[in-house]
Amino acid sequence: MKTKILLILMLSFATLTAMGDDREAYNRRAAAADMGAFKALDLNRDGKLTREEAKADLRFVPRFDDIDTNRDGVITLDELKRYIERAYGVKPAA
Repeated sequence: MKTKILLILMLSFATLTAMGDDREAYNRRAAAADMGAFKALDLNRDGKLTREEAKADLRFVPRFDDIDTNRDGVITLDELKRYIERAYGVKPAA
């Protein structure tokens, strides 16, 4: 009985550890995807993403106001990096 409980606890711990690793990997991929999308959507290469430019990616549109923290109607690279740190808990690659 004790062996069975110990085995269940060890398997549970291993599962939780793997889930944590999966979450971190997901967050890193999501951060990289957001950075890549920003660069792809910034068609005029001015380092800013307007709402009009963001419309080309349906994942950006619902989060636009969350990312545009100063509410000036554009997302800067710095705003996106701060959003990624808050939302995903990772530092985005430059």
